[in-house]
Formats: sequence, structure tokens, C-alpha cells
Amino acid sequence: MEGETAEINADQTSQSSIEIKIVQSRSEKVALAKAFLSPWLQFFADDPLFSTVDAYRTKEGEKNLEALLEHVLKNDDNPCVYAWDVNKNQVAGFIVQNTYAVDDVITDTTPVKQYNWSETASSDIDKINDFVVKMGNQFNLFSQLGAQKVLLMRYVNVAREYRGQGIMGRLVATCLSEFRKQQRGHEAILAGCSNYYVHRKCLRLGMKLLFELDYSEMDNYKKMADYQTHSKLRLMALQHKG
Repeated sequence: MEGETAEINADQTSQSSIEIKIVQSRSEKVALAKAFLSPWLQFFADDPLFSTVDAYRTKEGEKNLEALLEHVLKNDDNPCVYAWDVNKNQVAGFIVQNTYAVDDVITDTTPVKQYNWSETASSDIDKINDFVVKMGNQFNLFSQLGAQKVLLMRYVNVAREYRGQGIMGRLVATCLSEFRKQQRGHEAILAGCSNYYVHRKCLRLGMKLLFELDYSEMDNYKKMADYQTHSKLRLMALQHKG
């Protein structure tokens, strides 16, 4: 029992040191790029879908991903939600959001292809893109939602040392709360859940499963970290009321 009490107290201490913050302007987001970098690189290393790209875990790959981070932050004015450890002065997790409209054409999962990659890395990235485009072609999300414009929680991660502390739930809950209050014309908020645990968190917070596609339909799914646990790419949705 003493061990259990100590564990609970440690969790409460970590929770009390974590603040959830929201930043929207592009300049403010770009100013946070260095603070975001470590958990951003961890996202591409650990996320089940992106774990199939070995180049993301190389020094050259990390340079490209750092450039991608700045590109993502400065080219979108949707709110970015992040967890800040006030004791260590560092980012503990984040959700970066993008707008998608019915007229947008899905051609890539990210603008990451604009950087220099080896032939092998480019092939691995293309396989992810092909899988995501396949999902988009099979399921017309705008038709299912009856929507013209949606907000996507696109990049979602909690830094390794903070996982298992409830931070992901707080981040997602904040995004949903802000979405309900927003007046930006988004008719639904979506979460592309490549990670099973993010999917479960979204379900508990009231999001509904829109559709899913088994990872076995992706060419190199066997390279995926813990395929048996994550197994599917899922799209979750919550529609705006009012």
C-alpha cells in the first residue's frame, strides 16, 4: 500500500506542475518551435504509422523534421494546444491542428516530401501517403458529416517522460472545449488516431468513430512498432452543435 500511495502522490505532483496552454498566432507558435522540437521528434519516432520510416530516426531525418515543424507552425493559424511543465520549463505534449475544406485534395499526409530524402526514405514516406489517400478515397468524410469545413487534430503527442499521467486526455479535452466555443466556421473536429490509446481517449471524451482502415492494407505495415496493439488507422469525429 505504501508503494501505491507514493505512486499516487507522484502522479498528483506531476499533474499539478503541468499547465495546458493555447497559442494561436503564427509568430507565437514559431517562437515555440525549439521547445516543441524534442517531443516532435519523439512523435515521428514512436507513432505507429510514422515508425515505418527508419529515416525519421537518423540525424539527417531529424534535421528535415525540424524544418517541417517550423513550416507547420508558421503556415496555419488554428489554435495549438500544448502541455507545459512549469517546474522543468519544457513542453510535455502538444496537439497541432489544421483546417480541411471539402474542396481540398488529399495528396500527402504532410509537406515532408519537400525535403531531401534518400530513395529508401522517400519510398517509405510514399507508402504512408498512399495508405492515407486510400482511406480518404474509400470514405468520404465530408459526405458522412454533411460538412464543408472541419478541424483536424493532426499531430498529437505526449513526451516519453510524461506518458501515463493523464496529459493526453487534458490536451484532447481542451481542444474539444475550444472547438465547442469557436466561431471559425468548422462544423466538426476530427482526430486521426494512428495510435490505439489516443483512439480510446477520444472515445471516452465523446468523439465517435467515423471510419477505420486496417494497417495490413499498407505495404510495409510489418515494420510498424507494435502493430498488433494499434492495428488500425481510425478517424474520430465530434460535430459542432448550434
